[in-house]
Amino acid sequence: MFVEVVTTGSELLLGEIVNENSRYLSRELNALGYSVIYHTTVGDNPERMEGVLRTALQRADIVITTGGLGPTQGDMTKIIGARVMGVPLVYHEEIAEAIGEWVTAHHPDRELTENQKRQAMIPEGAVVFSNGAGTAPGTALKKGEKLLVHLPGPPLEMRWMYEHRLKPYLIRTFGSQGHIESLYMKIYDMGEAFIEDKLMDLIKGQSNPTLAMYARPGFVEVRITARAQTEEEARALMEPVRQELQKRLHRAAVTYNQETMAALLGRILKEKKMTVSAAESCTGGLVGSLITDVAGSSAYFLGSAGTYCNAMKEHILGVSADTLAAYTEVSSQTAAEMADGSRRLYGSDLAISTTGIAGPSGGSREKPVGLVYTGISGPRGTVTHKDIYPGDRTEVKRRAATRAVYYAVQYLLEHTEQE
Repeated sequence: MFVEVVTTGSELLLGEIVNENSRYLSRELNALGYSVIYHTTVGDNPERMEGVLRTALQRADIVITTGGLGPTQGDMTKIIGARVMGVPLVYHEEIAEAIGEWVTAHHPDRELTENQKRQAMIPEGAVVFSNGAGTAPGTALKKGEKLLVHLPGPPLEMRWMYEHRLKPYLIRTFGSQGHIESLYMKIYDMGEAFIEDKLMDLIKGQSNPTLAMYARPGFVEVRITARAQTEEEARALMEPVRQELQKRLHRAAVTYNQETMAALLGRILKEKKMTVSAAESCTGGLVGSLITDVAGSSAYFLGSAGTYCNAMKEHILGVSADTLAAYTEVSSQTAAEMADGSRRLYGSDLAISTTGIAGPSGGSREKPVGLVYTGISGPRGTVTHKDIYPGDRTEVKRRAATRAVYYAVQYLLEHTEQE
């Protein structure tokens, strides 16, 4: 069945809040086998909202709205929805009582206002979804082959109502629609054209599962999507494709779904029974923070030396005074010696170093703000990387730390022995 999600509220169009509802509903509905074919956002304007709902009901089997169910004059979704479906609004005393009980329980010193009673006006013939996370009830009104659903706009209320009210209603009313499952592979060290060349025959021959490719900031994402009767069957369909992609992208830095680059680093280190340490100057501990964000990182992460000043680079890491004098602290030579020093200090198999100019001051024509050198020291020697990152001080530090972890993954993929 085809679904259109309509999010309402001028605050969405003004960019005042992020539209999380559409993403959540699409993900959840796909898991039930429904095909979400349109996302539409409309402001608090009666004429435009009516036009949007009429169009949506023409091209989708199910239209789900979020927002506009509150007590104020701007909350008009139910009113417009009833008009489009050709039914009146009917006052439900029991809903008003339930709203009153909720208000009393959460605000004992307040009484139910007249405008809050407006929330008890329900399209005639609609199924009412009580709201366990707020006051505004949701509704589902079926007319012929079309279904119009109204859910509240606040994300916590909307998610609660979907999980506890709408999802059981859809299963009860329409039965199983199968299952749509997607797996996202993020490839960090190959360009889009190069990846497409490797996968072109699979893309041309796709049916179920399907493949799609997207250019993202810093990586290319390949989506594998399968439709089946159950989640297990869909994953079984995707697995041979995933294995084939992994084979063709051999030794590429790949993460899956929400997996971070630090999680990938940890996964490789555990597989190879290796340890890692860090030596940080400009990133101020962020590399260690990213690595330890991963649960279980104590199995392979030994520590990070925060050597912000040159004296500590010499004293703790053993960076040569001659190197600092000849090349300065912001140089590939210093980055290399920092990484070597961290490896000696902690006795780690692999070490990561960062040194640079985070800004906003301290830059020059030869060494601009955003310049960062990263060192990776390991069994196959020491390598360094030079990058110039855009953004303010916080952004430069974040980008440098994230890229440093990536360079560690790249080193392991390129410099460890073939298995």
